[in-house]
Amino acid sequence: MFGYVRVRKPELKIREFDCYRSYYCGLCRSLKSCYGVSSEMLLSYDLTFLVMLLTSVYDLKTDTYQSKCIAHPFSKKPRTVSDADSYASAMSILLGYYHFEDDRADSGKKSASVMSLFFKKKAMSVEKQYPRQAGALIKELKALHDLEREKSRDTDALCDRFGNALGEIFVWREDIFSKYFRQMGYFMGRFIYLMDAVDDWEKDLKAGEFNPFSDEKSLKDVIDKARPMLIREISQASEAFEMLPAVENADILKNIIYAGVWNRFDQMTEELNESI
Repeated sequence: MFGYVRVRKPELKIREFDCYRSYYCGLCRSLKSCYGVSSEMLLSYDLTFLVMLLTSVYDLKTDTYQSKCIAHPFSKKPRTVSDADSYASAMSILLGYYHFEDDRADSGKKSASVMSLFFKKKAMSVEKQYPRQAGALIKELKALHDLEREKSRDTDALCDRFGNALGEIFVWREDIFSKYFRQMGYFMGRFIYLMDAVDDWEKDLKAGEFNPFSDEKSLKDVIDKARPMLIREISQASEAFEMLPAVENADILKNIIYAGVWNRFDQMTEELNESI
């Protein structure tokens, strides 16, 4: 359900994209350092955004260095890290583990069962360290799973569950900024749930799986119905973002929340228009 919160690359300066990539590579190395090399498979652009946002708002000290990795074995790549990386790494473990758990419960796939078992011990450790975030994630994803099993057509309730979960993930510290982090995460969670439903509509239809837009007759109908809903959610997330004092890398963060989150939706719309 992740992968939509990324940059709109053509609208970034080269140095800005290089900076963004260095944060992405920094989170990758943090995952490896904290939870082992296998945890790198849980690396996501969404949590990279959170690292950059937390680093900017809290004006955290960053360290940029160069190193090689499995993906780039022959040349060193810059990596930027801050204290926010360990938190984002922990949240990556939680979100990854419960994704595998949900997949296992839904489909009974052996691969999901294996991955769930593999990350269980790491996730239990994170749950003890971050009980608020873990408790919210467990509660809300269970409620979401129940609604989906009932094939609920209450889109607002479905979005609420994932919004509440991501709202708590966005809150690193309970302080004067937590209200806006929680609001931002909540509305971005609702946006991500809707975007994922649009993206998976054709696949779910063929597989006979639940999708909140399954009553629609065509992808065009899905896109037309989802567009105003998506605009509403990301607009609310943007309002919360503007209340946070994000100065460092502000242009990159704004690129993501005002343009990058629409990458997949715009691609689908363009492909649909070309096919008509």
